[in-house]
Amino acid sequence: MANTAQLARTAYRNQATQRVLSVLSAFIGHHGARGVTEIARALSMNKNMAHRALTVLTHRGYLTRDASGERYQLGYRVLVLDGGEADNFDIAALCRPYLEALHGLTGESVFLSIIVGRSRVNIDWIEARGRRVSNGQRGRSVPLHCTRMSRALLACLSDAEVEDYLRIAAPLNRYDALFPATANETAEHVWADIRQVRRNGHLIWRNPQQQYGAAYVAFPVLDSVHRPHAVVTVGGPFERFGPDRIGALLPGMRTLLDPLHRQSKLFPAPPVFMSGTL
Repeated sequence: MANTAQLARTAYRNQATQRVLSVLSAFIGHHGARGVTEIARALSMNKNMAHRALTVLTHRGYLTRDASGERYQLGYRVLVLDGGEADNFDIAALCRPYLEALHGLTGESVFLSIIVGRSRVNIDWIEARGRRVSNGQRGRSVPLHCTRMSRALLACLSDAEVEDYLRIAAPLNRYDALFPATANETAEHVWADIRQVRRNGHLIWRNPQQQYGAAYVAFPVLDSVHRPHAVVTVGGPFERFGPDRIGALLPGMRTLLDPLHRQSKLFPAPPVFMSGTL
């Protein structure tokens, strides 16, 4: 009887694995985001099963939700496999101790984000106790011109790449309803943030859209030729993490991140493929 139950569990796991792989395969070679209904129809799978498979793949980083949060596209784990260096260098593993140290220093939420296609995706985070500022962004891709956390990564690309991105992303206000903190901002506003990141090596901003407001500071993580690996961001409610406290903590945060910056220069950053959809 026990053997029969074990065989049944094994068969169920195998079927679930096959469903997950089938869903992932449906994205390979497909340009653009796809929804649950579309995937279920294409694979002759019921929507609940398709949704469960999509959730697993998103949690593992093989898929990411698009800016709307309703559709899915290929995530960073699939894209880095193409570069051949995935087994030799793991930016999330390298950065994790520094995220923990920043969280210990500040007591606030800390995020690690990378470029996937034309968007930013959070791949690791530690959330603060009490009121938080993550705002439901897990696994969701954010266009590189929307939000200042995204612009901290955009700033690490060349001028030509930024111009090309802004041209493809036009009109820049198409996601204003989803990202109101940077609503009604033009290419000049994007370039102003880019200049600040390049000049200071970090970007500080306040998001007044969140309840009671929140403040952030972002630090790009670069390779030896100043290409982007990732951006590390610390954020907290304005009453706890306002300009005065950020200013007081900034020297300590920079000192804490110095070894990470030295280590990240030992490895080439992955190529940036301006693929995917906005």
